[in-house]
Amino acid sequence: MAASVFYGRLLAVATLRNHRPRTALGAAAQVLGSSGLFNNHGLQVQQQQQRNLSLHEYMSMELLQEAGVSIPKGCVAKSPDEAYAVAKKLGSKDVVIKAQVLAGGRGKGTFESGLKGGVKIVFSPEEAKAVSSQMIGKKLFTKQTGEKGRICNQVLVCERKYPRREYYFAITMERSFQGPVLIGSSHGGVNIEDVAAETPEAIIKEPIDIEEGIKKEQALQLAQKMGFPPNIVESAAENMVKLYSLFLKYDATMIEINPMVEDSDGAGKVSSFV
Repeated sequence: MAASVFYGRLLAVATLRNHRPRTALGAAAQVLGSSGLFNNHGLQVQQQQQRNLSLHEYMSMELLQEAGVSIPKGCVAKSPDEAYAVAKKLGSKDVVIKAQVLAGGRGKGTFESGLKGGVKIVFSPEEAKAVSSQMIGKKLFTKQTGEKGRICNQVLVCERKYPRREYYFAITMERSFQGPVLIGSSHGGVNIEDVAAETPEAIIKEPIDIEEGIKKEQALQLAQKMGFPPNIVESAAENMVKLYSLFLKYDATMIEINPMVEDSDGAGKVSSFV
């Protein structure tokens, strides 16, 4: 069976300064005057001077779909009954329930209801309803939220995927390259800053010409360097190009997908899984 690629946690379609299309040259001009975007390992993004909008995962999925990157079936639910309905409609033997809270470390967080973890795998619509009832309307506490916690007003209910291999992919702005840069690694699904500190050679960077934009050949080379199998290199590269178009269109400061995953149930296509 041919392998496919789907995207794991979409950590950010980053900071969206506005909804107007932009040019890479204009974006670079806004960023290059500030301090360096990366630390010595090349992966710590600076805090932007202005942060207007952060996106929940389900919103990011909609943007990915808009960009032409296929995504797994799923929908946001604002009540336990809605979660039940979505899970039943999906018809999968198992689905993923993900708390939609703008905070990192959800997987290891704790809800005030006592539920451990903001990402749960369930095996029936009834279980989806029960688990979501312990998330929706409840505070989630993580290392990032501190003692105040954050209210979870909705959950994402989507089909479960089974990864064969995980990768890391990001697009951001870097002063040393004087413009946007693609970042890739075969070490996905883990803290990329740890990878950069321990095995910096595993991090691949491809600067993008701010006037010409991303080239298909460049994306193909990055996909090959990241270790994608030959039968899905083309598909991975095509989606890198689509993600760069999304990066420009919505004036994002960063798009980070971790993990970008090689799946085993497709037919050479690329889809996005949040």
